[in-house]
Amino acid sequence: MISNHIILFKINNLQKGIFLNRQNRFVGEIKFRDKIELAHIHDPGRLKELLIKGAQILFTTSNGKLKYYIKAIKKNNEWILIDSALHSKIALKVIKLLPEFSNVRQIKKEVQIGKSRIDFLLDDIPLEVKGASLVKNKIALFPDAPTKRGKRHVEEIIRHNGILLFLIFRKAEKFCPNQETDPEFASKLSEARSKGIKIIPIQINFDGETIYYIGKIELADF
Repeated sequence: MISNHIILFKINNLQKGIFLNRQNRFVGEIKFRDKIELAHIHDPGRLKELLIKGAQILFTTSNGKLKYYIKAIKKNNEWILIDSALHSKIALKVIKLLPEFSNVRQIKKEVQIGKSRIDFLLDDIPLEVKGASLVKNKIALFPDAPTKRGKRHVEEIIRHNGILLFLIFRKAEKFCPNQETDPEFASKLSEARSKGIKIIPIQINFDGETIYYIGKIELADF
């Protein structure tokens, strides 16, 4: 992997706390200033290896129903972004850095393609973005929970000869679909690769304040 360490943007007004437990898909209990508070979790994944009692978190105040909003969690001295609402903003910065997109004239967000809403349309080419925060044996895996929606997205990308961009939020050397967790998604991604669909895994790092573009990583065998 060629490392570039390009600053994408900073997350302002972060505060530190301790994660306690996940009440449901979108709500977690945190400890902040010796009080137990509720915080929004904006990630549909299971995050079982990350959302562990006692883990350090970074969060901001929220404009939503809950008072706080979790942005990142620490594991093995690595800050890992778990706010999927950031994916589009990160991807837009990355797209403008990659040489294969240097001739793109128009970028549209959230475009209906077939039966799915795809993240971007680059001129007339659809591009879907996914974020991976699960890493095993230096291999980034997606998804960490079954995703029928993700499979539909890949189907539309195949149908319209689009591009798949995977943002890797933990240090990894390669990327692979998670066959164990979602064999149907893994099969569909393998089909996409076999049909020549461009699959781009990008290493993203977060130092607790600033988000960096590091570079592309390789695809594993699948």
